[in-house]
Amino acid sequence: MKSDLKSDGEYSGYYNSPYFYSYIGYFDRSATIEDVDRLMALQQKKDKTAFEKYICSGTIAPNINYYKDLKGTIAFRNNNLELAYETFSSMPKDFWEKNYSYKDYLNENPFTPKILQKDKERKFDYRFNKTEFIAKLIELKKQNTASSNLQLAHAYFNVSYLGNSWMMVAYDWTSGESYVDYVYGDNTEIEKTYQKGNYYSLTMAKMYYEKALKMSKNNNEKALASLMIFECNYYGHYASIVSAEEEEKNPFKAGKELMNFYSLYKTTPTFRKYNCPLLKAFIN
Repeated sequence: MKSDLKSDGEYSGYYNSPYFYSYIGYFDRSATIEDVDRLMALQQKKDKTAFEKYICSGTIAPNINYYKDLKGTIAFRNNNLELAYETFSSMPKDFWEKNYSYKDYLNENPFTPKILQKDKERKFDYRFNKTEFIAKLIELKKQNTASSNLQLAHAYFNVSYLGNSWMMVAYDWTSGESYVDYVYGDNTEIEKTYQKGNYYSLTMAKMYYEKALKMSKNNNEKALASLMIFECNYYGHYASIVSAEEEEKNPFKAGKELMNFYSLYKTTPTFRKYNCPLLKAFIN
């Protein structure tokens, strides 16, 4: 970062007027938890060597919480909820209201899947706190009921790029196609690894929907879980399709969950609310 800045490279445009992401962008793409710990130690070090002072000038974040947020985010990407909670809970409670673009994107209920909401139903007044969100996920995992697994599934759907809480795992948003940041380059392949593929392919959301479906005795819950498994299958399928030729060779096929939605669960409130011609077309 210092070398590039010194030679007026790609970073220099950011560091002439530094802001939140310019301090963490390189580390967001490249750092491990251990790297961020070392970075924070350097930021806090009182007796820096002459060389350390030199490389930190213009590159080190003035606020240690920038790095704590990154550490918690990486921990969450790695499915380490305990470390994510520990890290976020050491930060000011209002950090996500006062920094970066969090309040513009983390402002909806993460336990209602965005994909099922009509635009007029969406509300943007949810006070999102990362510490509280992680705490709830931990509690839901401990409960391990059909209802808790359904809520977990909704949450993991919403922290994917399709959801309303994607900023829990990423600092910028893409539609699933290759996006190239003019400073940091293409991050698609790294994003595909977030939460065992959940960010693009909804792997964890689907896992919890399947658990909820298996455990539930309530047909309305089963209907919702079945519908969302279909959604996860659909969007997960197309996450890896990048051309019309690939789509022709590997067309999407609706599974048994959608069939059940239109047969076993057709008398449920969930079916009456979400049944539509577009969905039905997949089983004809």
